Amino acid sequence: MTLYFTFCATLKAATFLVALAGAEWTVAWIVDLTADVAALGFLVLVVGMTVARLPPLGTAQGIEPRISALIGCFATATLIAVPSTRPSPQVEFLADLTTTVGFVLCILCLWWLGRCFSITAQARRLVTGGPYQIVRHPLYVCEAIVLLGILLGNATWTTVAICAIALAFQYRRLVNEERVLGAAFPEYDAYGQTTPMLIPSLSSLCRWQ
Repeated sequence: MTLYFTFCATLKAATFLVALAGAEWTVAWIVDLTADVAALGFLVLVVGMTVARLPPLGTAQGIEPRISALIGCFATATLIAVPSTRPSPQVEFLADLTTTVGFVLCILCLWWLGRCFSITAQARRLVTGGPYQIVRHPLYVCEAIVLLGILLGNATWTTVAICAIALAFQYRRLVNEERVLGAAFPEYDAYGQTTPMLIPSLSSLCRWQ
C-alpha cells in the first residue's frame, strides 16, 4: 500500500512540474494547478500516516471487509483508462474548484485522523475531535466531493459507473469500520448517538468551533 501511494504521489509531482513548465497564469490554470497541489499533499500525507500509524486494537475479520476496502479505495484508479471529454471552460473550472475543495478537506480530515488511518477496517484510537465532531466519517464525505469534481470534469457513463461502484464499496467499508470501532471502544455507541454518520446536523455543526 505504501509503495502504491508513493508511486501515485510521484506521478502527481511529475504532473505538477509539467504544469509549471507550461504555465499560463490564468485563473482557470491556477485553480487546476491548485487541485494538483492539493491532491499531491493528500497523497503525501497518506504515505506518512500509513508509515507512522499506530498498531491496531481490532481488525474486521473475513475476506469481505478487505475486498470492500480495496475496491472502495482503488476503484477510481481505473478512471485513468476512461477516455476524457472536454467540458466547457465554465464546467471545467467548477470541476477543478470542486476537486480542490474536496482534497483540501481530505487533508484536514486525515490530519485529524493522524496515525489512526488505515485502508482496511481497523481500530487504533477513537478520534472524535475536529471534523469528527460534525460527522463520524468526514473523510469519506470529502472523498465523495473529490469524486463529484472528477465526474464534472469527465461526465461519461463510464465515469458515473466507476464512481458509483467506488461509493458503494466505500459505504461497505465504513459500515465495517463502525463494527470494529464499536467492538473496540465501548464509548463509540454514545458518540454515534450524538454524531451523524455522513450528513451533518445543525447540532453537530454548532459543536465544531
